[in-house]
Amino acid sequence: CLATLIIMLVGDTYTLINYVSFINYLCYGVTIMGLIVLRWKKPKIFRPIKVNLLIPITYLAFWAFLLIFSLYSEPIVCGVGLIIILTGVPVFFLGVYWRNKPKCVNRLIESMTCWGQKLCFVVYPQCAGAEEE
Repeated sequence: CLATLIIMLVGDTYTLINYVSFINYLCYGVTIMGLIVLRWKKPKIFRPIKVNLLIPITYLAFWAFLLIFSLYSEPIVCGVGLIIILTGVPVFFLGVYWRNKPKCVNRLIESMTCWGQKLCFVVYPQCAGAEEE
């Protein structure tokens, strides 16, 4: 979010759309690869929708072509897109991977989460028992 705000203040909207579109297509491809890996490593788990593996493999072939073409034609845009993705790595380590954080860090994360939920109007209603505690 911070990187996006900086890019919006410094650059133009067209550049931001290019960064985000590269990031989206990269994430779509990784998701499809995950689908194939799960079908191969865990074939017996329940799947509400099951498709022929030819469809995701064909998608990945076209995806790889488009991604390589994008990297070749606009390497700077793709590099900035990758940097934007990598800005989430420290957030992951601070918020998820680091299990036994000090209480002050936990309180800070909880207050930031609550603030973000209120800002975006996504606060879920609490049950009556939670309000009484």
